[in-house]
Amino acid sequence: MNKQTITESIRGFISPKTLPYPRQPSVPPDGFRGKPEFDAQKCVGCGACVQTCPMGAINVTDGLERSIRVWYGKCSFCGRCQDVCPEEAIRLTSAYELAVFDKDRATADVKIEFESCPSCGKKFFPAPQLKRSFERMEPILEKRNISYHELRSLDRICRSCRERPEEFSKRKLFLLNFG
Repeated sequence: MNKQTITESIRGFISPKTLPYPRQPSVPPDGFRGKPEFDAQKCVGCGACVQTCPMGAINVTDGLERSIRVWYGKCSFCGRCQDVCPEEAIRLTSAYELAVFDKDRATADVKIEFESCPSCGKKFFPAPQLKRSFERMEPILEKRNISYHELRSLDRICRSCRERPEEFSKRKLFLLNFG
């Protein structure tokens, strides 16, 4: 053996250059992209994160409510979901220890309530998304002297009820006044 190799080996035993990771937690550097977390209070259920996820790790399921689920096993931690979220409801954390034995623990779910149609009672659209869109429209409504409650009553109706003649004529009259 070479003298330099023996010297380096002894130095390595005295002061190791690797991290003592399993015994001591390793702190990731600034800007590290780890596990995505959803803030259920901010999420409106628009599905922008689902559409932009290149790995298909985020899925949306509609039933009586909208369920958005991220599967960490597929996630590449690219951060596109965080970048595209209009409500900043997703953020990448610095958590990186994601190994689990149970597959269900490798997912995160967000449940979003649907708006109910006042005419037929059918659930048809994420309620927080509809509320947020009306909040964004308020300045335009004020500028054109349009009643917020009138517009809200017209847009809370599901598609099948909108196609009924009496609802269609109300919407048509409103839209003519809006334009």
